[in-house]
Amino acid sequence: MARQRDPRRDEAREIWLKSDGKKLLKDIAEELGVSDSQIRKWKSIDKWTEELKGNVTNGKSNVTNRGGAPPGNKNAEGNRGNSRAAAPVGNKNALKTGEYETIFAEYLTEEEKDLYSNLDDDPFFIMSDEIRLLKIRQRRMMKRIADAEAGLTEKETEQLFELRGRKTLVESKKSGQKIQVEVPDLVLTEMKEHSFRKIDDLLSIEEALTRVSAQLTKAIKQLNELSLSGRKVTLMEEQKRKMTFEADILENKAAKLVIKQGEQSKVQGLIDIGQALIGPIEEDEESGRDESVEVID
Repeated sequence: MARQRDPRRDEAREIWLKSDGKKLLKDIAEELGVSDSQIRKWKSIDKWTEELKGNVTNGKSNVTNRGGAPPGNKNAEGNRGNSRAAAPVGNKNALKTGEYETIFAEYLTEEEKDLYSNLDDDPFFIMSDEIRLLKIRQRRMMKRIADAEAGLTEKETEQLFELRGRKTLVESKKSGQKIQVEVPDLVLTEMKEHSFRKIDDLLSIEEALTRVSAQLTKAIKQLNELSLSGRKVTLMEEQKRKMTFEADILENKAAKLVIKQGEQSKVQGLIDIGQALIGPIEEDEESGRDESVEVID
């Protein structure tokens, strides 16, 4: 249940307004039997000063102005707003270093498209594809470092301005006399100087660039090893074909040295006829060798 409003609150306001704001708050506090701080709080919450100047507000309200457009206004008419309350797809709002940036083909620059244009679907070129993407990522990060260095400052200044009342003389429309009123004026009340955050962003990008460069070096090394492995396989296949070809040649020569069965019978018949005519062939006792006839086709 809400606490009941203190009747002395409205009474204090009436006393102060009737005195045209000249009566001291401590005198009003003594008259009503409350503390000075309580009177000052009521004056601030109920806006006694604004009411005295003619800007009448609801004095019985214990709620301050929460801001926003007045009821019934049409400032946002026709604006559907963001139904999903999210940034558009493909935005770069959360981009810091670019190390894990998603790369879309439709958003590539002309230079990046030229770099990407020679990709091949062959599995051997998968590593080459990875190297090209890493080079694109590396180039983008180096460009971000250059942009950050171009606008880098070590310090920035923060200034705080406040509206303060400035007394001035204004002619009254009713009496024609000049009265003193407070006019709001924008006054510099505070100035701070602190280190600028961009140096931290620059260091983060440089650290990420170091990691991407290490990945690029590793990918190039793997591609080189893959290339050497492919050359070894090709060399082994060439050696295998050479050995098969030489084996075929040796087999062909061996076949030519073998006397066919039908030709061997004819040669033996001629030898028998010769022995019948001239007698048996004597062996060479000195050599002791059995000479035979070799028939080569």
